[in-house]
This record gives sequence, structure tokens and C-alpha cells, in this order.
Amino acid sequence: MAMDYTIKVFFKEFKEQIDDAKKNGIKKQIPNILTLSRAIAPIVIIPAILCERIDIATIELIIFALTDFFDGRLARKYNCVTDFGIKLDAICDKLFVLGLMIPAIIKFPILLINLLLEFCISYINILSEFKQNNPKSNIIGKIKTFFLSTTLVLVYLPNIDRIYILITAILTFNLQILAFIKYRDDDIKKDQIKKEIANS
Repeated sequence: MAMDYTIKVFFKEFKEQIDDAKKNGIKKQIPNILTLSRAIAPIVIIPAILCERIDIATIELIIFALTDFFDGRLARKYNCVTDFGIKLDAICDKLFVLGLMIPAIIKFPILLINLLLEFCISYINILSEFKQNNPKSNIIGKIKTFFLSTTLVLVYLPNIDRIYILITAILTFNLQILAFIKYRDDDIKKDQIKKEIANS
């Protein structure tokens, strides 16, 4: 099955990255380490929220959100951009955002719409990956993630005016729609190219 193949390839690439770190040092793996940090971010941030240390939670949230900016830049700087890193970035972005959105929805229920749209975007990307269409991150997706992270920061800030959260949530909503359309169109184009190659 395509799903089994995709999962096996991902873990094979993960093992190759570990072997590369053992052989050539950890320097080229710094972007992947920054990316992976977002996957564990909710485990670090949510306890601070539950302990009502919103100040600590907000600082942690900002630091982890910034890793999404620096991981790609470092990967390009050190010429270590890989397909694995791109896939890992997409997975960790989703774990980061979804892990923090669930408790945020309790405080600000409108974010449920943003959560559902994130699931839609994840679905189209997973479907594309299983078809081996290699979905790539794009500028709309990056801007969308930035605004979604900003919305989450505002939700967790104490004494913030709810209108600011509403504005960023609506901006994020529109960017999520655009991102979904972009990812879907890219997937359709790749399917068409495959059909043209098969028929030629």
C-alpha cells in the first residue's frame, strides 16, 4: 500500500539522518533538531499553562514558533536541505499547532474553525504524500503558520483584548483557505502530469 510505503520511506530517511550525524557530526542536523523541537513543544508549554504561568508559556511559545523561521534558513545556509527535512518540517508544524490549539479552543472557541481547516490542509497533504506527489511547503503555508502561531500567542497572553485574537483568527482563516486551495491545485497538477506521462 502507498501508506505503508510512505511510512517506511520516512523512517528509513530518519535512520539515514541519524547515521549521517554519527558519521559526519551534528552540525548539518541542527535544522532538523530545531524542527523536531516543535513536535515536543506542547509537552513543554501546556504544563506551564495549566500551572497558570502564562508568562513562561508565552515565552516558550514564541521561542518554539521562531524555530520554524530559523530551521529552513540554516538548512539553506549549510546546504543541507533534504526531502526528509521538508517532510519533518510539515509533520512538526502540525504537531506544534494542533497540540496548542486544543487547549486554546477551550478559552476561545472560534479557533475550532481554524483547527478544522488545519485538519483539511493536513488531509490534502497526507493524501498527496501517499500518492508520492511530494507536497512542498509554500509561501502561503508559511505565512498561514506565522499568523496561526501569532493567534495562539495572543490567546495565551494575559489581559489581551479579544478583538485582536478575532482579527488574527479571521486572517488565519483566510490564509488557511488559500493554503488549502494551493496544496490541492498542486496535487491535481502532479496527478495530471503523471497521467500525461503514462499516456505518452
